[in-house]
Formats: sequence, structure tokens, C-alpha cells
Amino acid sequence: MAIAEDYVISVALASDIGCHRQNNEDTVKFFSLSGNVQTGLAIVADGMGGHKAGEVASQEAVDVIGEWCLAHHFADPQQTLVNAYLAANQRVYRHSSDHHDCRGMGTTVTALLIANGMGCYAHVGDSRLYSIRDRHITQMTQDHTLVAQMLEYGMITAEQAKVHPQKNILTNALGTNPDILVDVSDILFPIQIGDSYLLCSDGLFEKITDDEILHIIVNNSPEEACTALVDAAIDRGGNDNISVIVLAVQNNY
Repeated sequence: MAIAEDYVISVALASDIGCHRQNNEDTVKFFSLSGNVQTGLAIVADGMGGHKAGEVASQEAVDVIGEWCLAHHFADPQQTLVNAYLAANQRVYRHSSDHHDCRGMGTTVTALLIANGMGCYAHVGDSRLYSIRDRHITQMTQDHTLVAQMLEYGMITAEQAKVHPQKNILTNALGTNPDILVDVSDILFPIQIGDSYLLCSDGLFEKITDDEILHIIVNNSPEEACTALVDAAIDRGGNDNISVIVLAVQNNY
């Protein structure tokens, strides 16, 4: 498969408190090297841990990971992302230990790095990364939840997983323990002109199906897609914070 060469990354971000939460514990951000439209790092984090602690955890994690990758110029993407996650985990865990009102805080973090025509992701928790290519949508990350494990082991069906009362119990999160396991791409994967990528918190995909996500993204610009995705989740009840980043790989002309 040929690697895309003359491309640009078009990106849009959106985050909404939803209809029932008192504050937004999600953080979304896109980091890029100055003047380089072919390289970027998108991150979605969904914090947890009580009054305002969740947003502290997600913001700290995103900032540390982004700054680490920028400092290393996005070189050696897989190792750089793993090291960035480890550094973020230490920062959030230390903050949690040092501040009584932040005890037990943590965050999911899903990141996509694109550079030199190749992509790489890192992932902890139950936020997600999807790829959209040739009008097909693929979930690239595996949810780190108890229910996802039960589904993988054949203990429950996919339909049961959707309504399981323990579906939000995480088996892996950043900042809750001194050590962390980071899921990272086994290999760098080539991007193509026309590809789109979606990073999102569970406030989106618990309300909107994959087919609905696909329809919205392939029929809209990244900015329009972000607005439509958030609006659709809110229309379905918006029980949680809703955060999305949409990236489109486009011709450079």
C-alpha cells in the first residue's frame, strides 16, 4: 500500500458538558509542529475522580503527553507515545497523592499521532479511536472495561454488553496507580488521502451507533461532523460529557 505523500491534515474538535453533568471532565487537544500540516497529535481524555478532580486529571494528562511528543519532534512515534503516557501517569498519580481533594482521580486517554504518511495510536481506558476508509468504519482501540473483557471471553453477548449495569467499570486508567499498561499500535500504519479518524469519549458512542457515526463523518467536513456528532448525542439524552476530534487526510492543493 502506497504511503500518502502530498497531504494535509484537516482537524476539528468539540467538547460539550452534556445535559446532566455539573462540569466537563473531558479534555480534547490537537498538537502540531509549527508550519507542518502533515504532522499532528490528537488526544481525547475523559477524567474521573469527583468534584473537579476529573478535569484536573484529563487536562494534566493531555498537556504532559502533548508536550512530551512535541519536545521529541514526534520521532519514533510508538516509543515516544509510550514514554509520554508513562510520564503523564506519574504526573497525575503524584498530583492525586499530594492533594487530598484529588485522591483517586484518573483519566482515560486515547491519542493518534500522524507523521510522514504514517499513523500510530496509544490508548488507556474506554475512550475510542475509529478509522473511516472507503465508507467503512473500524474501531481501532479496545475498550479497557470489565464488560469488554466479559464480551471477549464469551461470557456475554454484544447485545448484553450494551445494557450491562457494569459497562462503565474500567480495568485500566491513567493516574490511578503508579504503574500503567499502555496499548500502542503494533506497527505504524499508512494513511491514505480520503481517510478520516475519530477520537471520542464514551459520551458519544454510548448514544450514537457506529453506522450513524460513519454517515455523519463521510457526509460532512470535520467541523460540521463534530457539531453534528455532539448534537446527536445531546438529542439522545446527553447523559455524559461528549468530546470528539475528527481528522481528515486531504489532498494538499
